[in-house]
Amino acid sequence: MTSPAHILSVGRDPALMYSRTLLLRNAGYSVQEALTLDKAKDLVYSDSIDVTLLCHTLPESDQRLLIFLIRQKRRLMPILWIRSYEHQSAPRTCIAVDNAPEALLQCLQSVMQSPLAQ
Repeated sequence: MTSPAHILSVGRDPALMYSRTLLLRNAGYSVQEALTLDKAKDLVYSDSIDVTLLCHTLPESDQRLLIFLIRQKRRLMPILWIRSYEHQSAPRTCIAVDNAPEALLQCLQSVMQSPLAQ
């Protein structure tokens, strides 16, 4: 039996993070939440994360710093950037995903089937 993918979910809204974590855990993923940049950095450096989710509630400066740190540590780790409105562009090297449960789950499934995620 394979272990579930380990997801780092980063954002500032505790209620939104809680509901997203429940969704992901119910779908079989292992989720680590980070409501602060320091916690997110610690989890990135732990080297136990397969995919990172950046919520639209995270300030842009924090997003840029975290993307930079992730790319230094794990250049090919998928970073899903949850947009706050349709057609919003994701930062370079990130994958934009709509802020809807079905879209998130479909995108995660697609990313986890990619040879780069193996």
